[in-house]
Amino acid sequence: MNEKMTRLQIKRMVRLTAGVVLLLVAIAVFLIYFLMQTMNDSARKQMTVETEEYKGRIYRQINADFQSLDTLASFFTSELLEDRETFAERLNISNEQNNFQTMAFFYKEGDGIVSITGAGVSTDIEYTDLNKAVHPVVEKALQGEKSVSRLFYSEAMEESVFAYAVPVYINDELAGALMASDQLEIFSDIFDGNTVLGGNGYLHMVGTEGDFLIRSQNAVVKEEMQNIFDGPYFDPEEVPVLKEKMNRQESVFSSFTYEDETYQVLLDPVGLNGWYLMCVNTLQESNQSLYPVLAIMGIGLAGVALIILFLLIYGFRLVQKNNRELWRHAYHDPLTGAKNLSFFNQELSKLLEQGRALSVVALNIHQFKFINEIFGREYGDTLLVEVKDVLDYKMQTGEFFARDKADLFYLCLLETDRQKILTRLQNIMDSVVKISSHHHNNYQILLYCGVAANEEGDKDVTPLMTHVMFALTTAKGSYKNNVWFYDSKLHEKEKTENYVESHMHQALRDGEFKFYLQPKMDLQTGRLKGAEALVRWMKSDGSMIYPDEFIPLFERNGFCAKLDLYMVECACRQIREWLDAGTEPIGISVNQSKILFYENDYIETLTALIEKYDVPGNLLTLEILEGLAADHVDELNQKISLLQKLGFRISMDDFGSGYSSLNILGNLHIDELKLDRGFLLEVSDGKNARSRVIMEQIVQLTRRLKISTVVEGVETVENEKLCLDMGCDLGQGYYYSRPIPREEFNRKYMKLTQK
Repeated sequence: MNEKMTRLQIKRMVRLTAGVVLLLVAIAVFLIYFLMQTMNDSARKQMTVETEEYKGRIYRQINADFQSLDTLASFFTSELLEDRETFAERLNISNEQNNFQTMAFFYKEGDGIVSITGAGVSTDIEYTDLNKAVHPVVEKALQGEKSVSRLFYSEAMEESVFAYAVPVYINDELAGALMASDQLEIFSDIFDGNTVLGGNGYLHMVGTEGDFLIRSQNAVVKEEMQNIFDGPYFDPEEVPVLKEKMNRQESVFSSFTYEDETYQVLLDPVGLNGWYLMCVNTLQESNQSLYPVLAIMGIGLAGVALIILFLLIYGFRLVQKNNRELWRHAYHDPLTGAKNLSFFNQELSKLLEQGRALSVVALNIHQFKFINEIFGREYGDTLLVEVKDVLDYKMQTGEFFARDKADLFYLCLLETDRQKILTRLQNIMDSVVKISSHHHNNYQILLYCGVAANEEGDKDVTPLMTHVMFALTTAKGSYKNNVWFYDSKLHEKEKTENYVESHMHQALRDGEFKFYLQPKMDLQTGRLKGAEALVRWMKSDGSMIYPDEFIPLFERNGFCAKLDLYMVECACRQIREWLDAGTEPIGISVNQSKILFYENDYIETLTALIEKYDVPGNLLTLEILEGLAADHVDELNQKISLLQKLGFRISMDDFGSGYSSLNILGNLHIDELKLDRGFLLEVSDGKNARSRVIMEQIVQLTRRLKISTVVEGVETVENEKLCLDMGCDLGQGYYYSRPIPREEFNRKYMKLTQK
């Protein structure tokens, strides 16, 4: 081989080597660029997902406020709107209860009523007198459209607020507009959490011009500034372009360097009033460590191609690891390793869109807070991990679960058969109990579940999650391994109870509680001897709320004390009317709750009532339940004695329904005993001879103790004859009359006793 040929070959080899190196460098440069773009795209995608989630929260808050206004508007009536003074008072009360800054109602003519928190209520206000920012939302509402105003400064509240407005319809006719205003601080809780990007980011809310509306407390930039363009976030040269994009409501990705750290930032429009969410990604360390590695790879490829390839592979794997880390932060619970609620909602939404039949389960641990306090946080965390491990094992193909917070787990089961679900959940709970028993043999872990099935094919996640939480709340009431399935009827009952509790004071003021009377007949003569006062709730629209829908609730929340006194006053007023009309009055029995009977000023209040209406105390019989006698008999007798000195008669109601014993008759100084209708039901068919003997002996005993007897539940002539044969004094029941309004009672009975 000659020199020329050798040189040619060397040149070819050099050229080939140089070409290979250049190709590898080019490939390395391309891969570096691709990796950097991949990392940026991954981060941007996650930031976009995160801002969409928080925008959803903002809209849910706004929709919740719209729902509050719609709910309030649904209770308006034409009569209420015409009585502006009363309406103004109620609007002011509603404003205080709903925690708005301002509430207002404007009639179709443009005038209306304005309630300002802490400043009272004003009437005859024109909506055009308010800030111009309010005008469009009121005008849209008067045209039948809901809307939200831009942010504006309220001189009355001395702060920046925004307004909602909804149309108000009465009998399908537009009656006006209901408006409320609030501060942007209602969204503060959304931004102050530490869950943005799995704890590696934070959010601000800004206006179209870049002014801060809400600032996160977790910001890495601590400098005080009014506008995002005044700080280190953006290069001054790119500010005009950014402002132009924001005016067009476009999303903007950028980055900034602060204290030698580089951060990614996303400006994403909320879609409302020009507001933007500013999302900053603080997870930079892993990405930054990759850049020098990639730079070394580019330099090293000139001499060491294999090292470059190795570094490229390493870099690629590092990016993959970073993506997995971002995914884990976004969709995993850091404590248990389970999926989080964001993942659960996304997957559930996909299944609902496909029309899959499924059930959502919410699972809680009984007394979990107590467990943390007694056994320590570490044990509580261990217990949660054990629940997660059990669920991992028990879930079937296609099913999934997530942990939301504390001890709340959500399960998606591809099953709607209640018995199968009950069996599976019982198995899950038994497994958790079995595992946990190894830690504390002297304390039994118990769980409870709420279940809601997508039986109606609804494709919306929200109502299904609402239903399952309602079922979970119901299941919590029983301290055992318990499963409760969502029941629409029970939910309606809950809504009724909410209405009752929120309107009971208003109903008492407006006289919606009606005074009914049921006659008590002398069994010997068949003549009217007395009556029992019973309450009925007649709403202003003419519909009725039945006693079993409100009496138990009033006994729990204490409102029964006010209602009982109201009924005593109604009875006094009725007796006074009889006396004034020249009609011989009869005695009226009024139920008295335990909470009222033990109030310190109870006797003074009753004394004031009979003095106010100038009626004899002996015409009023106070009916107490036997449960009052279960404890403190001596104290109870003292109060009974004071009432009897004032002329009142004391009756024990529903004797035999609960605590009854002969000791009560011997120890309690009552004037009348009302036998529960259960006694009569047991002896009326003639089969229960023992019950009849007991009832006869009770009647004989009361006669010897000079206590009169009243039998409840007399519904047939046979019932009446049975009571008469046993020596009872009075009968009460549907055989004589159902409870009827006092006007009807007077027409039917009281004319017979006129002097």
